[in-house]
Amino acid sequence: MKRESNIELCRVVAMLMVLLLHANYFSLGWVEHADIQEDCVGAFTKAFAEQLCIVCVNVFILISGWFGIRPNIKGGLSLLFQVFFYHILVVLFTLSIGEPVSLKQVLMGFYFGWPYWFIISYLILYAISPILNSFIESSTPRVYASVLVIFFLMEFIYGWVWNIAAFNNGYTTISFVGLYLLAQFVRRHSRKLLSIGVYQSFLLYVLFSVLPVGIYFLTGHKLSITAYSSPFVILSSLFFFLAFKQMKISSKVINYLACSALSIYLIHLHPLICVHFINFMKGAYEALGGVLYMAFVLVFAVCFGLFCMLFDKVRILLWKYLCIYIVDKILLKLNRLADRLFSSLGF
Repeated sequence: MKRESNIELCRVVAMLMVLLLHANYFSLGWVEHADIQEDCVGAFTKAFAEQLCIVCVNVFILISGWFGIRPNIKGGLSLLFQVFFYHILVVLFTLSIGEPVSLKQVLMGFYFGWPYWFIISYLILYAISPILNSFIESSTPRVYASVLVIFFLMEFIYGWVWNIAAFNNGYTTISFVGLYLLAQFVRRHSRKLLSIGVYQSFLLYVLFSVLPVGIYFLTGHKLSITAYSSPFVILSSLFFFLAFKQMKISSKVINYLACSALSIYLIHLHPLICVHFINFMKGAYEALGGVLYMAFVLVFAVCFGLFCMLFDKVRILLWKYLCIYIVDKILLKLNRLADRLFSSLGF
């Protein structure tokens, strides 16, 4: 599939937002009432920055939904290889500098323990996407729209207001399914949304980001405003994505970097690095203060992101060699074995 630079830029920006997000509440803690009373402007800026960046994960799923996932074993293995590559690399690096690594920490990278929740949720979405694609292709616009309305009503009630475990604030495959279907519906059946311009889309993204912060500051109720299942977050995510969709950009550099964007997430949130990342950000905040810290984080995110995406080219090259000499040959044999098995079963 030909890469669209505007969407690839959206992918890179969203991943940098993950970094900015984790440099804020994740590292420094939530804005509390005492913070508001002590420094209202600073507290609002911190909360607003969090809300602007919280769209990052939803945007990734909207991108997948927009293009549609066409799953295959090799694609799934490629994602797994990327996770394991960085896990093994980080473990070896940690051992090389003399820091202890427990067996639990080693195993965690292979069963996707926290904070790699996104990987397992996405892999499940990847696996069930043929079912979703079949529904998308066969449904009438009215049936499709009805399913979306029912789904999001249930998510808003049970996943946002009551936050039952099945939705878990949007940190699950169930929420990913809704976003995947939403992106395809907008692409196929919503000309009005697609006609909104870049600036209008960005304005709506900012509006739906500032509204929940304003509600929190005026009423004191958090309303799970940073949950991925929040209607504010879903709407701001959609308009953020649509703003980039309307852009006209063509850049080989953007396309080259974007295919390695996931490396930013995998490296800085690795269990052995995550604690150091949080401590580093806390130290920087204490040393620099609010405004300077924000400037520092922006520069850090760009530099760290570029480093990760460029370094990831080593992983891509290694995967290509493994495919040529090992993976493709094994998959060919497995396909032949599967054909024989299905033929014997009458399929």
